[in-house]
Amino acid sequence: MGELPWVMREVEIGGRMWRVETVEDQGALLAASEGRAQFPFGLMLWESAVALAAEFAARPEWVRGRSVLELGCGVGLAGVVAAALSARVVQTDHDPAALEAARRTGELNGVRDVRVEAADWHAWNDAAAFDLIIAADVIYDAADHQALLDVMDRALAPGGKALLADPGREAQGEFIARAGREGWRVVRSERQVADLSPNAPAGAEIAVTIVAMARAQGR
Repeated sequence: MGELPWVMREVEIGGRMWRVETVEDQGALLAASEGRAQFPFGLMLWESAVALAAEFAARPEWVRGRSVLELGCGVGLAGVVAAALSARVVQTDHDPAALEAARRTGELNGVRDVRVEAADWHAWNDAAAFDLIIAADVIYDAADHQALLDVMDRALAPGGKALLADPGREAQGEFIARAGREGWRVVRSERQVADLSPNAPAGAEIAVTIVAMARAQGR
């Protein structure tokens, strides 16, 4: 997976240990970002992905037997957990290295029936519709909000819902306000997960917001 300093992390979700290869050295990522249009944030394992996966483990009926689209999958933990709970998952990301990492996460955890595809929110060309759309830590940049909402509107099947996880970043309120203006119903909840920072004290946790979204009736 390239010359980046990949490390193995294990996280407990739903009574099972999940293995993920991730990059924790942001300096190395900064060096690797030269020539890229965007910083490769997706090569890191974020608390939001753990929180989203924990939601599925706590409520497997949300994903069991469902068609699931993961947007900005990064290293792929959330989608892999959903697939292990019998969802039919398509993981997407714009970064080839992230897609490779997501494939590796599936292999490490014995989950091999996940489709992994390159995709760009600003040039979305997939006509498929999904019962559930999931995304972890993707609303930090307000410049992407409209493109993300447009993709969700196109890719969500009638009666479907979206679940986004965000660790309370500044742009969260702006995204939710925009979604409301465009006719989405939004419900927020909170989940505490372990702080994944390399230097975090033992037992440290952070709060992640789970943003549940559905189309308003009549849309």
